Amino acid sequence: MATAQPVIRYDLDHDLRAVEAMAERLVPYVYETELYGQMPGDLPRLTLGGLLMRLHRLSVISSLLTPEQQQRLKAAKDSLEQTRTKWLVAYEGKVKQELPARIKSLEQFATECSENPRNCIEIYPSGIEKRVIAEVLKDEAERLAVLAPEMRVALTNVDGKIRRNVKPGGPFIWDPRLEPVYPRDKYWFLYVSF
Repeated sequence: MATAQPVIRYDLDHDLRAVEAMAERLVPYVYETELYGQMPGDLPRLTLGGLLMRLHRLSVISSLLTPEQQQRLKAAKDSLEQTRTKWLVAYEGKVKQELPARIKSLEQFATECSENPRNCIEIYPSGIEKRVIAEVLKDEAERLAVLAPEMRVALTNVDGKIRRNVKPGGPFIWDPRLEPVYPRDKYWFLYVSF
């Protein structure tokens, strides 16, 4: 039985730089129509889900950060909270825009895995990040009381498709430093074998 191995070692500093840049650009991003905002250099495109995912994991593993990095993380969290408060309707709109897009992307990912199981072993560790982002978006939509029932159903359906391509209950497939961030019961899709 093959298991997925971490494809890319987690780069904590890169994640923190992405969080800072995303938080700085939240306004005007939240009230623009584009789903993917522009970012400088080698940083990932700006999305609310990408920011929430990174803030969550950096917060959980904050003991790995230097005091200066912890201050930078706090500033990014404060910026997010200010944007969420000041631009709530636009912020909620972004959550409601991104979650269905992530679910659609996950459906395509699950289909690719079904059509080419060998390739799935290679692409799964990086591709499943979409599911992690969908989870944090679902959590945020629930917190804001804007989670549409059909989104919950769509996520359950896509999970069923993912389960057909993997064997849940395997080892954690990302960098071990991230394991405390993602409990097995909630993030089962990060604990798989093939």
